[in-house]
Amino acid sequence: MPAQATKTINKYNMYDPKSGIGVNIVNEDPLTLLIDMICGNQRGISDYWRKNTSSIEASELANILRALNKVAGHIGRNAGQVEWAGMSHNTNGHIILDPSAIMGNYPVPIPKFDYLVGVVVHEAMHQTEWSDYLWKTVEENIPKMKMFEKIVFHKIIYTGENIYVDSLADKSVLGLYTRIARKVAMERALQFLGEKRISVDMLVHHWWRIFFGEDIPNIKPPYKPPLEILSDLAREIVTVGGLDNKGVTGRCELRSRLYIKAFEKIKESISSWVICDKTLCWYPEAPRQKKKTQQQQKQSSPHLSKTTIQNIEERLAYNSSDITPIIRSVVGHDNKDIAPTSRWDFNIPAHPVIDYKLVARLKGILQNYSDRKTILNRGLTSGRVDRRKLYRAPINGRCFFEKQKIPLLDWNICLLVDATGSMKGPKWQMVENTLGTIHKAFSGFENRLQAFAYFEVEGVCMISNLIKEKRILSIPPCGQTASGQAIIGAAHFMPDDEKRRFIIHITDGESNFGCDVRFGIDHCRTSHIHLVTLGVAYKDRDAMQKQYGKTIQFVDHFGQLPSAIEKLLKWTLLNNKTHAAQLGI
Repeated sequence: MPAQATKTINKYNMYDPKSGIGVNIVNEDPLTLLIDMICGNQRGISDYWRKNTSSIEASELANILRALNKVAGHIGRNAGQVEWAGMSHNTNGHIILDPSAIMGNYPVPIPKFDYLVGVVVHEAMHQTEWSDYLWKTVEENIPKMKMFEKIVFHKIIYTGENIYVDSLADKSVLGLYTRIARKVAMERALQFLGEKRISVDMLVHHWWRIFFGEDIPNIKPPYKPPLEILSDLAREIVTVGGLDNKGVTGRCELRSRLYIKAFEKIKESISSWVICDKTLCWYPEAPRQKKKTQQQQKQSSPHLSKTTIQNIEERLAYNSSDITPIIRSVVGHDNKDIAPTSRWDFNIPAHPVIDYKLVARLKGILQNYSDRKTILNRGLTSGRVDRRKLYRAPINGRCFFEKQKIPLLDWNICLLVDATGSMKGPKWQMVENTLGTIHKAFSGFENRLQAFAYFEVEGVCMISNLIKEKRILSIPPCGQTASGQAIIGAAHFMPDDEKRRFIIHITDGESNFGCDVRFGIDHCRTSHIHLVTLGVAYKDRDAMQKQYGKTIQFVDHFGQLPSAIEKLLKWTLLNNKTHAAQLGI
């Protein structure tokens, strides 16, 4: 299958605001006024399903992106990621939205959100139907044209593709949203065109409106013959949308031939007409951008502040596989050492060999050093007299009670394991055995045990969960060591319980990738997380001591790892309990 073209088209906004055309039509934001005028006081379609709203700007804008990405994902896997203009991942293939129309009133009114859904649906349809590939196909199959002919031809394809994707959306409930966005786009284009002389721009605008049932009174006679040709073209390209057996590339090639055929019929009759907007709709290569003046830079700058964008990205990362914004919020957004960090959910089953003697010893440690919870057993035949049950003495004698203090097993422990290339073979098998033993010791209580492995793949730090429900998972070790970012990620995933949070970090070498380890250590300290690093079988202890400071302890070989974990848990729990007693916690 041919590769999809990567050039982005200005698909929906018929007159791109970046070009400067129509900027000064209305002093106030015309988009906001048009949405209010078209939607009025209607309840809105998305009011039936959108419930996650907020009155805080960053939170609301993040919620909107999360909802719009779900809509785009429902349309197709290659629909593209939805983002606000100015966010760090704005690239070709993504759907970029201008937030200016919805800013200032939170939660965002439902009619404005419906408009955004309509734009996203329309753009996503362009992606799934490979409109970019159609442009490339047309460009390769037509001879060199004069500039006037090329502009006219681009306008016909541009409007035809809008008609095509909106007709596909009308086959489902998504068409209700595109209808709103289309009306707004039509009114914006009409404001720009106004009452001018005969023009190609007004011709395609009439064609666009007539196809979707808009009433246009007093159409000028010169428009009627070309409109008949374009109306036939619209019916033919809509028919192509139902040809599922042709495939996406086959449908693109059919539409490209229809556009060429219609243009050949129409070009002579409109050769003397005026063109209002002479900007080409597509370029085979991105044109060189000239240096912008200070005023143009101010107009084209993103409406969202840098701080707001960072807050939005951080909130989106909470439920995303890419947690790099969370790392940046801790380390600093200007830190150049930060590597992309992502969650990894593609695990394999582990087969650990469990040491049941060690399980019993670990359970004893947890019970000995846990806080105690008092339970009263009432209605007994012996014990201490219960004043609340004295009325039972002459009846059945059950007027006694007994106090019992049981361990409050609610420790919150995270095991963070270095799964880089040096951990392959027997080392990793020993780690799996130790994890299985600790998991067995923790099961059946209110303890919360987490386990993560971290490794590097093609410049990305991956953090993988090793415990899912009651199963122990594993991964194939590989890559470099990004300990600093892994510690921050593990601390982020821990539950919010400042009293009983511990991270036991197991590694066989110093960190050599990503941000410095001190950022992870400082973050654990400020988050009230007790961090201890076990350096196992590494010769250059001075280098690791320099990185981790007082938070590191050393083990000579991996055979000592289970007993070292036992001693470390005993020391950690005892030290935490003593420190808590001193603070009166």
